[in-house]
Amino acid sequence: MKKWLVIAFVLIGSVVYAQNPTVGPNDSFGWGQTGPDLATVQAYAYKYYLDGATTGSLWTNVTCSGTVSPFACQAKTPTFSNGSHSITLTAANAGGESPQSVPFAFVFGNPPTTPNNIHVIKG
Repeated sequence: MKKWLVIAFVLIGSVVYAQNPTVGPNDSFGWGQTGPDLATVQAYAYKYYLDGATTGSLWTNVTCSGTVSPFACQAKTPTFSNGSHSITLTAANAGGESPQSVPFAFVFGNPPTTPNNIHVIKG
């Protein structure tokens, strides 16, 4: 009896952790960036490739911080269509563009607009 209980917890835990995070328009993506120093890492041009695209989109609002490599970088989430997506990232400098990162899967959920014109409807 106890063996089945342990197995059930393991299976349930796997399902919960396998879900992709939900990302909204006010969230940011974060990653670690290796480099010789913070100024160099901040000067890199970062691109994201959405859903396996062969052409990347330049991220213009990237900020990096920290005192040692890998540095903590982040950028505001662009607007995507609602639903499941994946992105890969690259960093580039005068020497070229890095290979793409491993894909990161997520669900983009743009919340609905605020309800308005609240009123009473007589029965």
